[in-house]
Amino acid sequence: MKRKPFLLALSLLSITFTAGCTTKQEHISIQKYEGKNYKFEAYKEKIEIERTEKTKEIIKNADWDKYELEKGHPKADYIFYFNDDKGEGKIPVYYVWVNSEENSVELTRNKHRQFVQLNRKDSETLLRLLH
Repeated sequence: MKRKPFLLALSLLSITFTAGCTTKQEHISIQKYEGKNYKFEAYKEKIEIERTEKTKEIIKNADWDKYELEKGHPKADYIFYFNDDKGEGKIPVYYVWVNSEENSVELTRNKHRQFVQLNRKDSETLLRLLH
């Protein structure tokens, strides 16, 4: 008699665990520059896969240029990376500057060796993910 509730509970637990593991989700870490330091803004879990896939597509298809960050350049407004995105064993880190006058975003990656300025639509998509 005692085994039935135990087996039922074990079955429900395993089904719940299996369903939870198959849910597609992304993880992103975000830091925001405030004052003189970066503050850990968020470690977002359970982000809609469509939002992250769209952002990854924008970043992948962007026309990246070679770039050297000048000394004295202002610090990035945001730093972010996708925790699940390990290409060649490294997680790419993106630095974001928000240009509110032009409603656009500028990004660097690979230790500031590559640069791109996104158009307004792509900038809005990226900023929605960061906020």
